[in-house]
Amino acid sequence: MNFSFTPEQEAVRAEARRFFGERVDVRAQIAMPGAHDPALWKEMASLGLLGVAIPEALGGQGSSMVETCIVLEEAGRALLPGPFLPHTIAALTLARAGGNPDLAHSMAGGETIASASEDLAQVPCGAIADIVAILRFQQSAVVRSFEAEEIESADLTRPASRISPTAGEEPLGPVPLRPVACVAVAAESVGTAAAALESATEYAKDRQQFGRPIGSFQAIKHKAADMLRTVEAARLAVYFAASAIDEGDRNAHVAAATAKVAANDAFMRCAAENIQIHGGIGVTWEHDAHLYYRRALASSVMFGDSAGGRDLVARALFAGLDA
Repeated sequence: MNFSFTPEQEAVRAEARRFFGERVDVRAQIAMPGAHDPALWKEMASLGLLGVAIPEALGGQGSSMVETCIVLEEAGRALLPGPFLPHTIAALTLARAGGNPDLAHSMAGGETIASASEDLAQVPCGAIADIVAILRFQQSAVVRSFEAEEIESADLTRPASRISPTAGEEPLGPVPLRPVACVAVAAESVGTAAAALESATEYAKDRQQFGRPIGSFQAIKHKAADMLRTVEAARLAVYFAASAIDEGDRNAHVAAATAKVAANDAFMRCAAENIQIHGGIGVTWEHDAHLYYRRALASSVMFGDSAGGRDLVARALFAGLDA
Protein backbone atom coordinates (compact mmCIF):
# COMPACT_ATOMS: atom_id res chain seq x y z
CA MET A 1 0.00 0.00 0.00
CA ASN A 2 1.27 3.49 -0.90
CA PHE A 3 1.21 5.77 2.14
CA SER A 4 2.37 8.92 0.33
CA PHE A 5 -0.12 11.78 0.18
CA THR A 6 -1.35 13.34 -3.04
CA PRO A 7 -0.57 17.02 -3.79
CA GLU A 8 -4.20 17.83 -2.98
CA GLN A 9 -3.94 16.11 0.40
CA GLU A 10 -0.69 17.92 1.18
CA ALA A 11 -2.47 21.18 0.36
CA VAL A 12 -5.26 20.25 2.79
CA ARG A 13 -2.66 19.56 5.49
CA ALA A 14 -0.81 22.83 4.85
CA GLU A 15 -3.99 24.91 4.98
CA ALA A 16 -5.29 23.16 8.11
CA ARG A 17 -1.95 23.62 9.86
CA ARG A 18 -1.83 27.28 8.89
CA PHE A 19 -5.39 27.98 10.05
CA PHE A 20 -5.20 26.14 13.35
CA GLY A 21 -1.74 27.50 14.07
CA GLU A 22 -2.89 31.09 13.55
CA ARG A 23 -6.36 30.96 15.10
CA VAL A 24 -6.27 28.55 18.05
CA ASP A 25 -5.71 30.16 21.44
CA VAL A 26 -5.86 27.22 23.83
CA ARG A 27 -5.80 29.16 27.09
CA ALA A 28 -8.48 31.62 26.00
CA GLN A 29 -10.71 28.87 24.68
CA ILE A 30 -10.62 26.59 27.73
CA ALA A 31 -11.88 29.52 29.77
CA MET A 32 -15.05 29.65 27.63
CA PRO A 33 -18.16 27.54 28.36
CA GLY A 34 -17.56 24.06 27.03
CA ALA A 35 -14.11 25.22 25.79
CA HIS A 36 -16.06 26.37 22.74
CA ASP A 37 -15.27 29.54 20.76
CA PRO A 38 -18.37 30.45 18.67
CA ALA A 39 -16.42 32.87 16.46
CA LEU A 40 -13.79 30.26 15.63
CA TRP A 41 -16.56 27.72 15.01
CA LYS A 42 -18.10 30.02 12.39
CA GLU A 43 -14.74 30.42 10.68
CA MET A 44 -14.27 26.66 10.62
CA ALA A 45 -17.71 26.27 9.06
CA SER A 46 -16.93 28.84 6.37
CA LEU A 47 -13.75 26.94 5.47
CA GLY A 48 -15.65 23.66 5.21
CA LEU A 49 -13.87 22.08 8.19
CA LEU A 50 -17.09 21.21 10.00
CA GLY A 51 -18.34 19.36 6.95
CA VAL A 52 -15.11 17.57 6.08
CA ALA A 53 -16.66 14.19 6.94
CA ILE A 54 -20.09 14.91 5.40
CA PRO A 55 -20.87 13.88 1.79
CA GLU A 56 -21.11 16.66 -0.79
CA ALA A 57 -24.73 15.74 -1.50
CA LEU A 58 -25.51 16.60 2.13
CA GLY A 59 -23.70 19.93 2.11
CA GLY A 60 -20.25 18.78 3.20
CA GLN A 61 -16.84 18.41 1.61
CA GLY A 62 -17.18 14.72 0.81
CA SER A 63 -13.64 14.01 1.99
CA SER A 64 -12.26 10.49 2.33
CA MET A 65 -11.39 9.01 5.72
CA VAL A 66 -7.72 9.66 4.95
CA GLU A 67 -8.36 13.36 4.30
CA THR A 68 -10.56 13.63 7.39
CA CYS A 69 -7.71 12.15 9.44
CA ILE A 70 -5.30 14.73 7.98
CA VAL A 71 -7.52 17.55 9.27
CA LEU A 72 -7.99 15.87 12.65
CA GLU A 73 -4.24 15.33 13.01
CA GLU A 74 -3.59 19.03 12.43
CA ALA A 75 -6.35 19.99 14.87
CA GLY A 76 -4.66 17.73 17.42
CA ARG A 77 -1.29 19.30 16.70
CA ALA A 78 -2.78 22.68 17.66
CA LEU A 79 -4.42 21.15 20.78
CA LEU A 80 -7.71 22.55 19.48
CA PRO A 81 -10.19 22.70 22.38
CA GLY A 82 -13.92 22.27 22.02
CA PRO A 83 -16.23 19.89 20.17
CA PHE A 84 -14.49 19.54 16.79
CA LEU A 85 -13.41 15.90 17.29
CA PRO A 86 -16.74 14.58 18.67
CA HIS A 87 -18.62 16.68 16.10
CA THR A 88 -16.57 15.11 13.29
CA ILE A 89 -17.07 11.61 14.71
CA ALA A 90 -20.82 12.21 14.83
CA ALA A 91 -20.73 13.43 11.21
CA LEU A 92 -18.74 10.39 10.09
CA THR A 93 -21.07 7.94 11.77
CA LEU A 94 -24.34 9.64 10.80
CA ALA A 95 -23.24 9.77 7.15
CA ARG A 96 -22.50 6.03 7.19
CA ALA A 97 -25.75 5.21 8.97
CA GLY A 98 -27.92 7.13 6.51
CA GLY A 99 -28.17 10.45 8.28
CA ASN A 100 -30.88 13.09 7.97
CA PRO A 101 -30.04 15.55 5.09
CA ASP A 102 -31.31 18.59 7.02
CA LEU A 103 -29.25 17.63 10.05
CA ALA A 104 -26.16 17.07 7.89
CA HIS A 105 -26.49 20.52 6.29
CA SER A 106 -26.95 22.08 9.72
CA MET A 107 -23.87 20.32 11.09
CA ALA A 108 -21.73 21.29 8.09
CA GLY A 109 -22.82 24.91 8.46
CA GLY A 110 -22.10 24.99 12.18
CA GLU A 111 -25.69 25.69 13.25
CA THR A 112 -25.91 22.31 14.98
CA ILE A 113 -23.14 21.18 17.32
CA ALA A 114 -22.89 17.42 17.66
CA SER A 115 -21.01 15.23 20.10
CA ALA A 116 -20.29 11.51 20.14
CA SER A 117 -19.63 9.07 22.93
CA GLU A 118 -20.12 5.45 23.92
CA ASP A 119 -21.58 6.34 27.28
CA LEU A 120 -24.25 8.86 28.26
CA ALA A 121 -22.47 9.29 31.60
CA GLN A 122 -19.44 10.97 29.98
CA VAL A 123 -20.10 12.96 26.80
CA PRO A 124 -17.35 15.35 25.62
CA CYS A 125 -18.66 18.92 25.29
CA GLY A 126 -22.14 17.56 26.02
CA ALA A 127 -23.22 20.79 27.72
CA ILE A 128 -23.00 22.75 24.46
CA ALA A 129 -24.08 19.97 22.08
CA ASP A 130 -27.42 20.00 20.28
CA ILE A 131 -27.36 16.28 19.48
CA VAL A 132 -25.33 13.32 20.70
CA ALA A 133 -24.44 10.17 18.77
CA ILE A 134 -24.13 7.19 21.12
CA LEU A 135 -21.89 4.54 19.54
CA ARG A 136 -22.49 1.25 21.33
CA PHE A 137 -21.31 -2.20 20.30
CA GLN A 138 -24.86 -3.49 19.85
CA GLN A 139 -27.15 -0.61 18.95
CA SER A 140 -25.97 2.92 18.19
CA ALA A 141 -28.42 5.78 18.41
CA VAL A 142 -28.89 9.55 18.29
CA VAL A 143 -30.18 11.57 21.24
CA ARG A 144 -31.76 14.89 20.27
CA SER A 145 -33.52 15.94 23.47
CA PHE A 146 -31.61 15.81 26.74
CA GLU A 147 -30.43 17.60 29.83
CA ALA A 148 -26.69 17.96 30.41
CA GLU A 149 -24.81 18.23 33.68
CA GLU A 150 -21.11 19.04 33.54
CA ILE A 151 -18.92 16.64 35.50
CA GLU A 152 -15.29 16.69 36.57
CA SER A 153 -13.10 15.87 33.60
CA ALA A 154 -9.40 15.20 33.23
CA ASP A 155 -9.36 16.95 29.87
CA LEU A 156 -9.77 20.70 30.31
CA THR A 157 -9.89 21.18 26.53
CA ARG A 158 -13.05 19.03 26.19
CA PRO A 159 -15.19 19.21 29.35
CA ALA A 160 -17.41 16.17 29.84
CA SER A 161 -21.09 16.10 30.78
CA ARG A 162 -23.58 13.53 31.98
CA ILE A 163 -26.50 13.30 29.56
CA SER A 164 -30.09 12.52 30.67
CA PRO A 165 -32.38 11.99 27.64
CA THR A 166 -35.80 13.65 27.85
CA ALA A 167 -37.11 11.80 24.80
CA GLY A 168 -36.53 8.45 23.15
CA GLU A 169 -33.35 7.58 21.27
CA GLU A 170 -33.34 7.32 17.48
CA PRO A 171 -31.64 4.05 16.44
CA LEU A 172 -28.95 4.24 13.77
CA GLY A 173 -28.58 1.77 10.93
CA PRO A 174 -26.88 -1.61 11.55
CA VAL A 175 -23.44 -0.64 10.23
CA PRO A 176 -20.09 -0.83 12.09
CA LEU A 177 -19.49 2.68 13.42
CA ARG A 178 -16.98 2.31 16.24
CA PRO A 179 -13.97 1.60 13.96
CA VAL A 180 -14.51 4.98 12.31
CA ALA A 181 -14.63 6.66 15.72
CA CYS A 182 -11.47 4.84 16.87
CA VAL A 183 -9.50 5.98 13.83
CA ALA A 184 -10.71 9.58 14.21
CA VAL A 185 -9.58 9.71 17.86
CA ALA A 186 -6.29 8.06 16.92
CA ALA A 187 -5.62 10.62 14.17
CA GLU A 188 -6.11 13.53 16.55
CA SER A 189 -3.98 11.78 19.20
CA VAL A 190 -1.10 11.38 16.73
CA GLY A 191 -1.18 15.12 16.02
CA THR A 192 -1.15 16.06 19.70
CA ALA A 193 1.58 13.52 20.45
CA ALA A 194 3.68 15.08 17.69
CA ALA A 195 3.11 18.51 19.24
CA ALA A 196 4.22 17.23 22.66
CA LEU A 197 7.34 15.76 21.05
CA GLU A 198 8.09 19.07 19.35
CA SER A 199 7.59 20.96 22.61
CA ALA A 200 10.02 18.62 24.39
CA THR A 201 12.71 18.76 21.72
CA GLU A 202 12.56 22.55 21.40
CA TYR A 203 12.99 22.90 25.15
CA ALA A 204 15.85 20.38 25.15
CA LYS A 205 17.67 22.48 22.54
CA ASP A 206 17.33 25.68 24.60
CA ARG A 207 17.69 24.52 28.22
CA GLN A 208 21.30 24.70 29.36
CA GLN A 209 22.82 22.48 32.03
CA PHE A 210 26.53 22.02 32.80
CA GLY A 211 27.31 24.50 30.06
CA ARG A 212 25.48 22.79 27.18
CA PRO A 213 21.92 22.05 25.98
CA ILE A 214 20.27 19.17 27.81
CA GLY A 215 19.35 17.77 24.40
CA SER A 216 23.00 16.81 23.96
CA PHE A 217 22.80 14.33 26.85
CA GLN A 218 22.31 10.72 25.84
CA ALA A 219 19.43 10.12 28.28
CA ILE A 220 17.41 12.95 26.70
CA LYS A 221 18.32 11.80 23.19
CA HIS A 222 17.01 8.32 23.98
CA LYS A 223 13.74 9.73 25.30
CA ALA A 224 13.25 11.87 22.20
CA ALA A 225 14.14 9.00 19.86
CA ASP A 226 11.63 6.69 21.55
CA MET A 227 8.96 9.40 21.36
CA LEU A 228 9.59 9.88 17.64
CA ARG A 229 9.48 6.13 17.02
CA THR A 230 6.08 5.75 18.67
CA VAL A 231 4.61 8.77 16.86
CA GLU A 232 5.72 7.58 13.43
CA ALA A 233 4.49 4.03 14.08
CA ALA A 234 1.13 5.36 15.23
CA ARG A 235 0.83 7.66 12.22
CA LEU A 236 1.41 4.73 9.85
CA ALA A 237 -1.20 2.66 11.70
CA VAL A 238 -3.74 5.49 11.52
CA TYR A 239 -3.45 6.03 7.79
CA PHE A 240 -3.41 2.29 7.10
CA ALA A 241 -6.68 2.00 9.03
CA ALA A 242 -8.16 5.07 7.29
CA SER A 243 -7.26 3.58 3.90
CA ALA A 244 -8.83 0.27 4.91
CA ILE A 245 -12.06 2.07 5.81
CA ASP A 246 -12.06 3.99 2.52
CA GLU A 247 -11.56 0.76 0.58
CA GLY A 248 -14.23 -1.16 2.50
CA ASP A 249 -11.73 -3.74 3.74
CA ARG A 250 -13.50 -6.42 5.79
CA ASN A 251 -10.65 -6.30 8.32
CA ALA A 252 -10.86 -2.53 8.79
CA HIS A 253 -12.07 -3.02 12.37
CA VAL A 254 -8.79 -4.79 13.22
CA ALA A 255 -6.74 -2.03 11.59
CA ALA A 256 -8.78 0.55 13.53
CA ALA A 257 -8.12 -1.18 16.84
CA THR A 258 -4.41 -1.39 16.00
CA ALA A 259 -4.34 2.34 15.19
CA LYS A 260 -6.11 3.23 18.42
CA VAL A 261 -3.69 1.18 20.53
CA ALA A 262 -0.65 2.62 18.75
CA ALA A 263 -1.94 6.18 19.09
CA ASN A 264 -2.83 5.69 22.76
CA ASP A 265 0.67 4.43 23.51
CA ALA A 266 2.38 7.18 21.52
CA PHE A 267 0.29 9.95 23.06
CA MET A 268 0.71 8.76 26.64
CA ARG A 269 4.47 8.32 26.19
CA CYS A 270 4.99 11.71 24.53
CA ALA A 271 2.78 13.58 27.00
CA ALA A 272 4.54 12.02 30.00
CA GLU A 273 8.08 12.41 28.61
CA ASN A 274 7.33 16.02 27.66
CA ILE A 275 6.73 16.73 31.35
CA GLN A 276 9.87 14.83 32.34
CA ILE A 277 12.10 16.67 29.86
CA HIS A 278 10.73 20.04 30.96
CA GLY A 279 11.38 19.22 34.61
CA GLY A 280 9.84 21.49 37.24
CA ILE A 281 8.23 23.92 34.82
CA GLY A 282 6.43 21.00 33.18
CA VAL A 283 4.17 20.51 36.21
CA THR A 284 3.11 24.14 36.53
CA TRP A 285 -0.29 25.50 35.53
CA GLU A 286 1.34 28.14 33.34
CA HIS A 287 2.95 25.58 31.03
CA ASP A 288 0.84 23.61 28.52
CA ALA A 289 2.53 20.27 29.25
CA HIS A 290 -0.22 19.24 31.67
CA LEU A 291 -2.88 20.00 29.05
CA TYR A 292 -1.29 17.46 26.69
CA TYR A 293 -1.18 14.88 29.48
CA ARG A 294 -4.78 15.53 30.52
CA ARG A 295 -5.98 15.07 26.96
CA ALA A 296 -3.92 11.90 26.61
CA LEU A 297 -5.67 10.44 29.66
CA ALA A 298 -9.10 11.22 28.20
CA SER A 299 -8.41 10.26 24.59
CA SER A 300 -6.83 6.94 25.53
CA VAL A 301 -10.18 5.63 26.80
CA MET A 302 -12.46 7.16 24.16
CA PHE A 303 -14.19 4.34 22.27
CA GLY A 304 -12.06 1.71 23.91
CA ASP A 305 -8.78 1.58 25.78
CA SER A 306 -5.54 -0.14 24.77
CA ALA A 307 -6.32 -3.34 26.67
CA GLY A 308 -9.59 -3.78 24.80
CA GLY A 309 -7.94 -2.96 21.48
CA ARG A 310 -5.16 -5.50 22.00
CA ASP A 311 -7.75 -8.12 22.94
CA LEU A 312 -9.71 -7.46 19.73
CA VAL A 313 -6.58 -7.71 17.58
CA ALA A 314 -5.42 -10.90 19.32
CA ARG A 315 -8.81 -12.59 18.92
CA ALA A 316 -8.90 -11.62 15.24
CA LEU A 317 -5.41 -13.00 14.62
CA PHE A 318 -6.14 -16.30 16.36
CA ALA A 319 -9.45 -16.66 14.52
CA GLY A 320 -7.96 -15.69 11.16
CA LEU A 321 -8.41 -12.16 9.86
CA ASP A 322 -10.95 -13.17 7.25
CA ALA A 323 -12.83 -15.54 9.51
